[in-house]
Amino acid sequence: MVTLLRHRGFVLIWAAGLFSSVASWLLLTGLPIYVFGVTGSALTTSAVFLVELLCGITLGSFAGALADRFDRFRLMGCVAALQAAVMIPLLGQPDHHLWVISLVAGAQAVLTQTFDSARNAALPRLVEPAHLVRANSVIALNMSVGRLIGGSLGGFAITRDGTRYLAVGAAVAFVTTAALIAAGRRAAHHAAAEPTSPDRTSSFLTAWRAGLTSMLRNRTVRMTLVSVALGGVAQGLFVVLFVVFVSRALHADGTLTGVLRGVQAIGGVAGGLIVGVLGARLSPRLLMSLGATTFALISLVIWNGPAVTRQPEWYIGLFILVGAPGIAYASGAFAQIQQSVPDTELGRAFGVYFAIFNAAQGLGMAAAGLLGDVLSVVLVLNVQALLYLASGAVAYVGLRSVRQQRPAVRQRATAGVG
Repeated sequence: MVTLLRHRGFVLIWAAGLFSSVASWLLLTGLPIYVFGVTGSALTTSAVFLVELLCGITLGSFAGALADRFDRFRLMGCVAALQAAVMIPLLGQPDHHLWVISLVAGAQAVLTQTFDSARNAALPRLVEPAHLVRANSVIALNMSVGRLIGGSLGGFAITRDGTRYLAVGAAVAFVTTAALIAAGRRAAHHAAAEPTSPDRTSSFLTAWRAGLTSMLRNRTVRMTLVSVALGGVAQGLFVVLFVVFVSRALHADGTLTGVLRGVQAIGGVAGGLIVGVLGARLSPRLLMSLGATTFALISLVIWNGPAVTRQPEWYIGLFILVGAPGIAYASGAFAQIQQSVPDTELGRAFGVYFAIFNAAQGLGMAAAGLLGDVLSVVLVLNVQALLYLASGAVAYVGLRSVRQQRPAVRQRATAGVG
């Protein structure tokens, strides 16, 4: 892990991702609070999440294709600058024009997915294959740290001056992201022995279709995406039913709900550090399997815990623990894609990855909405935990039978990491 931190290009890209994550969590936390405060409607508030989800599902694979068509570092910088510009409509007070917030949320969802796809696709050009798992775990830390910082600041900013402070804070973070990307691009290109140029000989739609076809033919990618889809459905069930569980099963209020969601980030940070130190000793397949299985087992203890105790301290400890396996799973899944797909197709691969995860999460959220008031919330959440077990089983069994596919020709610049 120390080796990674000595690589200036990687550190700058990691820092850029951190500022981007903070800005995203500012918006993810602040905008729904603002909409609910203005309308008092849970339905209208949920529409913001729905717009983000639909934009991610429908445009996600196209966003990934951009990362294969343009210089990935330059694309990330341009996307961060656009994200800052998209904040301009929020400098006013769109109280009676909530469609503006929906447009901003949808645009940010697509831009964030483009940024993440390009960053994940660029990572193999920054680090050697032996360090990919560790690098992914450090990158995955950004989500947890971003939640801790951005989530807290988002709630504070939205209570100060409507959306104005929120917009300014997010714009500053995105501009900082763009500046760090520019510096990281220079460092990465300076260290690269053989800089590569994206192939733009075919049309965008032709290249997009070719990338999707390639993904379907790659069995390693298919098995990885099946595992990710199962986890996405489980995550969708959790997002909706977690609040119901705290209310109905733990007989607690929104305060405990907020605390439990927040402390997950602590476990995520710890998980990222652990994987960063030990990740090189485990294969991506094993990390995915262990991450999903551990997540499932801890979840089963949580969901069935009220039969034994409702003490908040018990659940705070469990929710800290449950934050770590998710980082392990994501680090393994990202590395599995990066090691199984040619460099020229990585952007499209991650575009498909995020689109499938969003679609699966949407399916889980819809199922939770239909089943949450019909069946016992504990029963449905036990099914959620079993879906994570299935995700881990697919990763372990499905990927074990597939020889790790290393492309015959991988267009990769050699980074100066030993």
